[in-house]
Amino acid sequence: MTDRLARAGAATLVAALVCRCTCALADDEEQRKDSGRYIEHAIVVGAGGAAELELADGSLHAGANVMIEWDAIEDWLELEIEASILAADSGTETPIGLTLKKPFRIARGAEVMVGAGPEVVSVHTPATKGTFFGGQVVLDFMFWPTRRLGLWIEPSCDLVARDRLSTAIGGTGGLLVGW
Repeated sequence: MTDRLARAGAATLVAALVCRCTCALADDEEQRKDSGRYIEHAIVVGAGGAAELELADGSLHAGANVMIEWDAIEDWLELEIEASILAADSGTETPIGLTLKKPFRIARGAEVMVGAGPEVVSVHTPATKGTFFGGQVVLDFMFWPTRRLGLWIEPSCDLVARDRLSTAIGGTGGLLVGW
């Protein structure tokens, strides 16, 4: 049984390496063809980590994040839907946000976006259970070392109406795939 698992793992690793090498060669060829132009994507999907620091009590919440972003108006407006799940006080917080962002291309494989939008936060802890509404302001940095694969980091500031106004600073970041 262990030997069969080892072979399956080795086969999966070889298949992943072959796929990655093929994708890298295709990306290199595409980059040579349009080396002077910015890297453009109509749709971007990302997965990574998330963290948030509550300013009122200094508590830090860490977790995971997924996002999808698309061009609404080319070079002018991008829309992003993101969701995180954060560990908080022996429970979870799940912020889901819609962000409207203005992109700025700063280099061939780099861009920065400034954005804002509404946010819904579902809280399930022993002390608090409920759904709360608020807003967020973000700076989004994307780096594209290849045409299809990239990295992002997005610092943010959130203001959520709970039993009182709750302010937090946080961030998300991880791997991107663009089409």
